[in-house]
Amino acid sequence: MSVFVIAEAGSNWRMGTPARDMKMAKTLIDAAADAGADAVKFQTYRPETVYVPNAGDSDYLSEAGIKESITEIFRDLSMPYEMIPELAAYAAEKNIEFMSTPFSVRDFSEIDPHVRRHKIASYEISHVRLLEAAGQSGKPLVLSTGASVEADIAWAVDTYRSAGGADLTLMQCTAKYPAPVSSLNLRTLPWLRDRFGVRVGLSDHSRHPTWAPVAAVALGATGHREALYAAQRPPRPRSRFLRLRPKN
Repeated sequence: MSVFVIAEAGSNWRMGTPARDMKMAKTLIDAAADAGADAVKFQTYRPETVYVPNAGDSDYLSEAGIKESITEIFRDLSMPYEMIPELAAYAAEKNIEFMSTPFSVRDFSEIDPHVRRHKIASYEISHVRLLEAAGQSGKPLVLSTGASVEADIAWAVDTYRSAGGADLTLMQCTAKYPAPVSSLNLRTLPWLRDRFGVRVGLSDHSRHPTWAPVAAVALGATGHREALYAAQRPPRPRSRFLRLRPKN
């Protein structure tokens, strides 16, 4: 059984200037390719389509001493759409699949020409327009299920399929950063597979680089998403919680 490994670059490309941002993004692509990952994934969003203006602070970042509002953090970490074609082309040169998670229909439209498959995040599982766009694209979809119950997942699967989607992978995910190993609920994997008749995988937020992935594959996972950073950690909040370097 083969496993499709996604190296999550996320927003860890942000270094402070356009030239340094692009250099770090390409460094992350290099690291993912050198590590043997099948795909490298970024995130494409705008703060106004993710959070309301008065969303306040992030609990887990506040606990780490970061008091900046989540809206301001997301504004700073928003990937310019102009970066996407260049990064996709660079990934192709490195023989690794380029992916990016959208958080709005506009984000989706900017990403779609440059990807072979789409990824929708856990907190967008009820985003009807994103699910419809994914189904209408005719491309495979990887859908995370963190913080969802069976009814949420069933509705999302039906929405995607009703829009024409046929190739779906559901990702078990614990929506916590970092996620304790005891919270991963990996026995959900065979249940998701049997309940919805789809491939399943793990979107891993735990700290240990191998415990969860090995157990997930043993339980039938054919997809795995793991956060990645290069040798130089970016000066961004989320990097404090990442632990997987290419050699792992």
